Amino acid sequence: MSSSDEEAAGEPSISERIEEDKRLARSLEGTYLFDGTRSQKNYPLNKMCMSLTKRDNRAAFAADEAAYCAQFGLSEESKQLVLDRDWIGMIRSGGNIYYVFKLASINHTSMQHVGAQQNSMTLEEFRAKLNAHTSK
Repeated sequence: MSSSDEEAAGEPSISERIEEDKRLARSLEGTYLFDGTRSQKNYPLNKMCMSLTKRDNRAAFAADEAAYCAQFGLSEESKQLVLDRDWIGMIRSGGNIYYVFKLASINHTSMQHVGAQQNSMTLEEFRAKLNAHTSK
């Protein structure tokens, strides 16, 4: 069924479904929808994190984190979020979780550690929450 067939049958269009999905995501507490607007909010942070896919860049970052952040034009606030490894702060400021996780990987920080911080839990509490879900 084509998009025009769906609209004629009273079904929402693809664009309408996408907008509804975005509205729902924005209504969920603690959810930071990464869309075009958010992608521009902290582009320097995302660009810096993405650069860490290259070994030489990881070495330069490890040698002087603050200077490396400055190369990408991070604001003082964003630079401090990076230096503090404030994962949720980076996400709230416009960081893409997949790019930010490249930074987390440098410190051998698991996605569970990041998830625990995002949920204001200890790692053990977060793991218990995950395990409780799977034991049902």
